[in-house]
Amino acid sequence: LLKEQARYRELSSWRKGFKKIWRKLEETPITMPLNDAYRPDVEKWVCTCPAFAISRFLVCKHLVQRMQTVPAVFFLEADRFRQPPFWRHKHLKPLEEYGADSMKIGVGSAEGCDEDRDIEEEGGDDDDDEEDDGPHQHDGRTFEEALKGDIDLILDFAAGLQHQAQFRDQRLLSALEREGAGFLRFAKACMEKERRMNSTRSPTVSTWEKSTSSAMFYRTRP
Repeated sequence: LLKEQARYRELSSWRKGFKKIWRKLEETPITMPLNDAYRPDVEKWVCTCPAFAISRFLVCKHLVQRMQTVPAVFFLEADRFRQPPFWRHKHLKPLEEYGADSMKIGVGSAEGCDEDRDIEEEGGDDDDDEEDDGPHQHDGRTFEEALKGDIDLILDFAAGLQHQAQFRDQRLLSALEREGAGFLRFAKACMEKERRMNSTRSPTVSTWEKSTSSAMFYRTRP
């Protein structure tokens, strides 16, 4: 890909994964009527669905399917930002029924915003799948009630696991690592982010870094 600097620059490998996920989301069925808890906003490029929150690329089927079909060049040139809208490109335009004001997404993607562009280039193809619509995350509970319930469950379970150590049952350990793989990955990502944020020697954590992207909304302790 030739940039304005008149030199050749090899495409970042993350773009392959980005394109694969985007094209998949274009075809992923959306349950209708849409869950009241999901509020996609194409101008700000945000959605309140769980899939968007955990997506490495901050995309979901609700946003992708509200946009006009993007040409192949979009995946070569699209700029990603640390502030909404996270994706900006001249060909990234919403369908007419979802708003004609595409200027906030398409044009002005890079001009005057260099300090905001996420220029970190991570490698690796990605097979992340976006989750389908599900029940409301907190079942009507407040955020505080839901979080406290999760914390109490985790602490109680951790105490139960400590009791299991004396039995040295490998089958339990295998079941724990198999069934709890997603949670364990998330916990490790959060702790790794916290360790690096509090270290003066570790590299800065990037928004798009695959190893810690799931911990994007985890605020580290001092």
